[in-house]
Amino acid sequence: MKNNRNPGLWLSMMAILGIMLLHISVLQKVLLVVLFLGGLVFWKRSLIYYMQANKYVVDPDSSKWAKAWPLYQKAIKNGLSTSYTVTAASMYLQRGDHTIGKQILENYLAKTEKKKDATLVAIAKTMVSMAYWIEGDLDKAIETVSNVYESGYKDKNLYINYGTYVLEKGDIVTARRLVEEATSFETTSPGIFDNRGWLYLLEGNWEEAIPLYTQLVGKGPKFPEPYVHAAQIKIHYGKVKDALELLDQAIEARFSNTSGMKKKTIELIRDRLANPETRMAAAREIDRNTAIVAKGEIPPQINDTYEKTEEAILPGFAKEPEQEKTVEKIITVEGERLPNTELTEADIEYAKKHNLE
Repeated sequence: MKNNRNPGLWLSMMAILGIMLLHISVLQKVLLVVLFLGGLVFWKRSLIYYMQANKYVVDPDSSKWAKAWPLYQKAIKNGLSTSYTVTAASMYLQRGDHTIGKQILENYLAKTEKKKDATLVAIAKTMVSMAYWIEGDLDKAIETVSNVYESGYKDKNLYINYGTYVLEKGDIVTARRLVEEATSFETTSPGIFDNRGWLYLLEGNWEEAIPLYTQLVGKGPKFPEPYVHAAQIKIHYGKVKDALELLDQAIEARFSNTSGMKKKTIELIRDRLANPETRMAAAREIDRNTAIVAKGEIPPQINDTYEKTEEAILPGFAKEPEQEKTVEKIITVEGERLPNTELTEADIEYAKKHNLE
């Protein structure tokens, strides 16, 4: 059954076998096989460029990412399939020049093909919304994913993006609806689970947020947002030492073009909180500006004067509940806040079937 799903490989093997059965000299057979394989490589060159580019762009060593972009360009120029072209665009959005990714996606969406895949269109729109968001056009990003949502297409990536945008906008009503609709995705998407926690912060629902972030942070997510949001909870209860540890984890997380939190911003917040001279003021600033900090911005400084302190737990903050509530969610998969645009399982499976690993 497995072999039947790879007709291309079997046809190639049959062609080579046919050549070997020809009544010609061995040298002629070898030449024909070489010509056949050369033609096959030429025919599949766009896919080969694409797979080579993927190997570079998913490498943990970011210095190798630059090698991917010329290969993606060659792949697209040589007729890369539309679905892989969209995937290549997402790579640009996350780790390269987002303007190129944006242009690729907009070019695809502008085409007037009669048989354009509706699912791929929805995916491309969800992706291009990230480019608008990166450029600071939050309203256009929301409009784009809202149109996808209204079309009836809904998947994990749409809920992550749409939820992130409206939470950043402060639209609690829409955020609440999306969080509840995306409940089924929470066990496999830390990004969606963090959206629920972010919503709790905006609603001032600290008691519900405590167990949620205890579990989420305990799973070691790779993106910075959960650690910052968890640090905000600690600050709400005056627990500076715990907050600093969480901010350190946020700083060590993985950042990309599509990260809502910027490393420099977190470092500035952390440094002000760590300094005994500004510790109390910084804690007050964070606690009074929940929405601002939660979306990755530096809270405005206050004019109040406070004494120098090195206390790990500051006085004058809310009292933490004695018994924490429990969360029944069991997160089983690590992930990102915004859509994961790395090499997909489908891509990997394709590579295996076509001996492109």
